[in-house]
Amino acid sequence: MKKTLLFAAAVLALAACSKESPVKVEGTIDVSKLVFNIDVQNGNATKGVKTAWENGDDVYVFFEDNTTQYVKMTYDGTSWSYADKDGGTTFAGLTLEASGKKVSAVYFPDFVLGSNTFFYDGSSWTLDVVWSGYFQKANGVEYTVTTTSNVTTLNTTLTLTAPARISQIFIPDSEVPAPASGNEYVLTATHLIQTGFAYAYAGGDVIQSNGGIGHPLTGYYGTLGGQTGYYFWGILDGGAGTYDFDFQLVERNAEKEYAISSKSKSITGKTVPASFAAKLTGLTDNGNFVSLGFGDCLWATGNLDKTNSKIVDPLEAGEYFMYGKTTPYNSSDAIYTGEETPLSTDHDAAYQANNAWCIPTHEQLDALISSSYTLSEWVSNWTSIGSTKGGWLITSKKNGISVFFVAAGLYNGSLLGAGDEGYYWSSNSFSEVGADYLYFDYSGIKTDLGISREFGFPIRPVKN
Repeated sequence: MKKTLLFAAAVLALAACSKESPVKVEGTIDVSKLVFNIDVQNGNATKGVKTAWENGDDVYVFFEDNTTQYVKMTYDGTSWSYADKDGGTTFAGLTLEASGKKVSAVYFPDFVLGSNTFFYDGSSWTLDVVWSGYFQKANGVEYTVTTTSNVTTLNTTLTLTAPARISQIFIPDSEVPAPASGNEYVLTATHLIQTGFAYAYAGGDVIQSNGGIGHPLTGYYGTLGGQTGYYFWGILDGGAGTYDFDFQLVERNAEKEYAISSKSKSITGKTVPASFAAKLTGLTDNGNFVSLGFGDCLWATGNLDKTNSKIVDPLEAGEYFMYGKTTPYNSSDAIYTGEETPLSTDHDAAYQANNAWCIPTHEQLDALISSSYTLSEWVSNWTSIGSTKGGWLITSKKNGISVFFVAAGLYNGSLLGAGDEGYYWSSNSFSEVGADYLYFDYSGIKTDLGISREFGFPIRPVKN
């Protein structure tokens, strides 16, 4: 969809001119005051793209080779007002060439941009925060300067367009509870690419930076066209056609970026070349489980608390279990000697807590830490178990969602290695007295075979 912004900047001339017909000005114009006469025209509506200017909308106009000022125009529902980068109208320091130069412009929904401002980093104007989302832009457009009746006017027409194949996903606020304090919502979606911030370069171009296919789209809570809820924008990876979309709404800790919970939905959507739009309702609640975009299971975001049939916070240890035992660790218990591989449901503590859960297999743990599917890093300064502890942050290469495995140590009569080592059971036995497991410390993470079943390890459940 296109929106045409007619931009006319009238400035007081430094010298009087009595001619009635416009005279083209050459050279440098020192501007002390700008007066705008703006006509905004909306083009054809397209699904997924903003269709009309609304009260509070802002358009930012940047000048080629100028590093000191830009124009911020604000719509009040009827007309546009303007201000310089400091909120005034003096435009101190703005210097314009009369011809041969360019301007560019960019628009963001008000709730996306918020109160953030632009700064010049030596080559481009950019926001002082990192974000991704919807915008419209006009790349370097030439302007001219003319004088009539002692008034000097900068003339140009800017056509603002959304990025190609822009897609909008809307989730009503009635579908999603407010995230916990400090947390945020992101959306993973097959066939959609992250759309990044538009940098306004001094050369007169507005450039967008895109992320990975299927990686998290940043969510924004606000109202557009009378609909209030969470908005997500991405770029469609393809042209017109019918696509099967798998959406996963993930609540994650905004600071540490590990997942907390998720909801999901699959839909079939028909697209046009320029856009795709969907309103997601009736999402399936996955609780504290997330898809990492590969394999046959959802991963719990934290460890098992079987006593209370719940998944604990990612920084907590949860309960410890001997292999094949469905009650928490007790050093006086007899060692389990069953031969099921993987464990039968009768001896699976996760299944006994919730029959949708189970202990992961050795193969699932192998895939979790495979460099083909994930990136893993040791984190040493997150807090758990009453003091500063470490663990491994595992991030999917397929959809960018992260889960954290805390270094909870093990029980062998007493708690050992907490904060420095992690041991997690697989459901596969190795011998009559041994079983497979996941092990890590600060130096690495791996799956291993045949440790004694009498140790007490945490369990990280999966949903198959």
